[in-house]
Amino acid sequence: MSMNGQDRAGGRPLLALISRGMAVVDSDGTRIGTVDKLEGGHLKISRVDQKPRNQHQYVTPDWIAAVDDRVTLNRTFDEAKRVWASEPYAKRHHLERAI
Repeated sequence: MSMNGQDRAGGRPLLALISRGMAVVDSDGTRIGTVDKLEGGHLKISRVDQKPRNQHQYVTPDWIAAVDDRVTLNRTFDEAKRVWASEPYAKRHHLERAI
């Protein structure tokens, strides 16, 4: 079942459709990682380019464009990497809180 995230609540309604192990792709369809779990209302993903491999990155629900057999983001991998590198992303989104 495919659902589009373009609604007033952003991607939050789509979180219920996401499960561990799903592929995460950017807006161009390039695989950027795998869902590890939901944490603090965000996706915690393992990135394909991350070293060491056990490092994780967080994706805010606002970035989710659609969910079907994978999670599709509404930005490119390069755009996402710039945000992750330039902002205190986890702290700003209060990711230490459990769902």
